[in-house]
Amino acid sequence: MKRIKTIGLISVVAIAMALAIAFSGVALASQPVPTTKETEILDITTDIVCSGTVVESQELSLEIDSVDLLNKGGSSAGGMSPLAPGEIYGSIKYDEKMIGLSGDTEFDKCFKVDTSKTAPNLDVHKQIGYTAGFLGSLSHYEQVGIKAIAAGKTTSKTTTTEHICPFDNPDTKTTTTKVPGSCEEVHAYSAMVVTNVQATTTTEVGITDAPVNLNYRINADGTGLVVAGVGVFVADGIGGTNSTLGSRMVYNEMSIACGKFEFTKEVGYKSKPPT
Repeated sequence: MKRIKTIGLISVVAIAMALAIAFSGVALASQPVPTTKETEILDITTDIVCSGTVVESQELSLEIDSVDLLNKGGSSAGGMSPLAPGEIYGSIKYDEKMIGLSGDTEFDKCFKVDTSKTAPNLDVHKQIGYTAGFLGSLSHYEQVGIKAIAAGKTTSKTTTTEHICPFDNPDTKTTTTKVPGSCEEVHAYSAMVVTNVQATTTTEVGITDAPVNLNYRINADGTGLVVAGVGVFVADGIGGTNSTLGSRMVYNEMSIACGKFEFTKEVGYKSKPPT
């Protein structure tokens, strides 16, 4: 695709790379959401080559609860109502919209949702190429987010040891384990308004298999404005109840480039369950 020159823009080169967040152990850790008996798979491929106007958008909301989605952590309560001991709630949200006006656009997208235990539950790969015509521009916005809430619980396991001699009484031992509650909210996003661009984005999210994870990457080369960022909130309990808070982390980051840019941002988040 041939690119046209633009006049009057300040040349700025911005490369913002490699944000990686990894949590392990008991602190800052969540449990994956158990899957339902049924498995749904949604697989979509889109290819567009157009000289003129292109509009493309999609929205996804996926919620899974280990007990009762409607009465506990689900959409009726926004995922914030009290959970039963040991209950686990998880959700994935994804929004994307692109508008290309008066220009040459090439767009490829592979979109897949899989509610089974096999990660990722959401897998999106996109390629965008655009060159503006007279007074043309392309705008693109994309955001992905996950929420994982696990109620604390206390479990007891009884083990019996048999002796070799059949006349001896077996030894019985009870072990008590406290699993802490946790709450995680993570989102990553990018947006751009450009007169020419070659860009790729990758989105991978998993909430039904350990570790709970979110990975997002944008790589763009063009002229105009581009922004990308990430927000993280993680709270983790100590004992077997939701009221005992052990750790909390809040993190926000945003990168912006305006003019002629080369821009790469990669976000990686994962959280391992208690051991």
